[in-house]
Amino acid sequence: MLNDRYGRSVPAAELVRNFAHWREIGVQEPLLVTHHGRETHIFMGLDRFRTLTLNGPETPPGPDHLSQLSTWIHQGLILCRADYTIGHVNPAALAMTRRWDRHLAGLPLWEALPELAESLTQSHIRHSMESGEGSAADIPSPFRENCWIRFETFPFPDGVALLLSDITEDVRRNRLADAKAALMQAMCIHGGVGHVKVSSRGFIEFADDMFCAMVGLPLDRLIHISLTDLADLPARPRLREELDHVLRGEGERKIATSLLANTGAVVPAEIGIAPLQGLYGSEGAVLVITRREEPVNSVK
Repeated sequence: MLNDRYGRSVPAAELVRNFAHWREIGVQEPLLVTHHGRETHIFMGLDRFRTLTLNGPETPPGPDHLSQLSTWIHQGLILCRADYTIGHVNPAALAMTRRWDRHLAGLPLWEALPELAESLTQSHIRHSMESGEGSAADIPSPFRENCWIRFETFPFPDGVALLLSDITEDVRRNRLADAKAALMQAMCIHGGVGHVKVSSRGFIEFADDMFCAMVGLPLDRLIHISLTDLADLPARPRLREELDHVLRGEGERKIATSLLANTGAVVPAEIGIAPLQGLYGSEGAVLVITRREEPVNSVK
């Protein structure tokens, strides 16, 4: 009887009745023994059984899942053996190290990437190799000018793994954030420059102490009111028009206008307006305001 999955099969009763016949077949190929149609045993020759128990089933080696995974991650990955020879390098690491057209596997690490030798990175690599501890540092890239990388090392079976991440944009963003904070502090110390942040609809979300003093109102009274409502009545249409231009993404504007203080006095002012562009579009605008010594004659 033929079995679609395994070849021949024989009912247990038939095996007993014609054992001599099925014994000869079992020497040539394994037989499935069935009982009431259900497969229960394998009948095979002793030599074949010994081969299976000693050597195990012959199965082809499976795919290298680590190598497959490393080709998809955006970090650079370098695996080093205990003698500091490179065992594997993924495409991201080749790109970060400017070795797109090189085959680095099998080469000594310091020969393939001399930029890592005699540097802080070499100390991290050797420390992880010798101590089994992970390590990390944010450093200027030794492979590209004006770039930064996060360099991580961690123990790996029979060696150490290096993980490289490009953090250039994060470093630049943080540096710009520091510069902006310093600029705001300098404006505060100057005492003659105020700044205001408005939403995409032109409502005040923040105003510094200088601007609050200029219009004679505390911050909690200014939040969520329209900036143009603080302008002198004849100056409102022009201020609204210029602010709308900026909020529509039509570039920066500079305008001479007049503001109304809480005391009823008119405060001539010079205003610079710049769009506040966020990740998903416009988030409003930032205004820088200074007093003018003379009233604005052109605003009517």
